Amino acid sequence: MPQSLKVWEEATDALANTFIQKYFYDDASCFWVGDEVGGMLAVNDYFFALNRILEALRYAASEEQLFDYCDLELEAAMAEKKVGINFRNYLRQEI
Repeated sequence: MPQSLKVWEEATDALANTFIQKYFYDDASCFWVGDEVGGMLAVNDYFFALNRILEALRYAASEEQLFDYCDLELEAAMAEKKVGINFRNYLRQEI
């Protein structure tokens, strides 16, 4: 494995750990789906793409904002509809 890829994976794991510490309890069960670092992170009963992890941390989403938006996405998917707002704009309207 190239050194630059190893460094990226270590940094990505560090971001995931920061995300888990901020939004979940210490006993959270987590893993990268398919062992693909930077893909989909499973935490307890939730799944997060790397871009959502980055957005939550970058824009300092509260725990309530993150999980409310997850619920919004789930409700839309179950109704076979699209969410009418992206996460970043959702955070902006909540301010």
